[in-house]
Amino acid sequence: MTITKKLWPLLALFLLAALPAQAAEKALPKLDQNSDGRVMEQEYLDAVAHEFDRLDKNKDGVLTRDELPDMKKADADRLFQEADADRDGRILKKEFAQAARKRFSTVDKNRNGFIDPSEWASSRSELYSPFTRFTF
Repeated sequence: MTITKKLWPLLALFLLAALPAQAAEKALPKLDQNSDGRVMEQEYLDAVAHEFDRLDKNKDGVLTRDELPDMKKADADRLFQEADADRDGRILKKEFAQAARKRFSTVDKNRNGFIDPSEWASSRSELYSPFTRFTF
């Protein structure tokens, strides 16, 4: 009985460690437009542009906090911190793309020009970023 009690925390830890990998397995095929098992920078930027268009409710090429009512305040704050380069309270599509390029190079830890499943999983399990959390 005591051995079983000791195994439960280990099992729970193992399951928690596997969650980012499962998320990566689901997201990567959606990003991987040419189905080569990795996400090239252009594939990532295409998905980011699509996400911007989805978030831009009034289709004016600018994101404001009013267009993000479903996003948690902390998540919106992080998005603006990461993407609003001139700190004017608005995110232009150009700023969003620049932030995405920076995020891509952060996620591409080995700097080989693409994101593989392990890099994607580790980036999703680290610090929140709108560029790794949204679904494509």
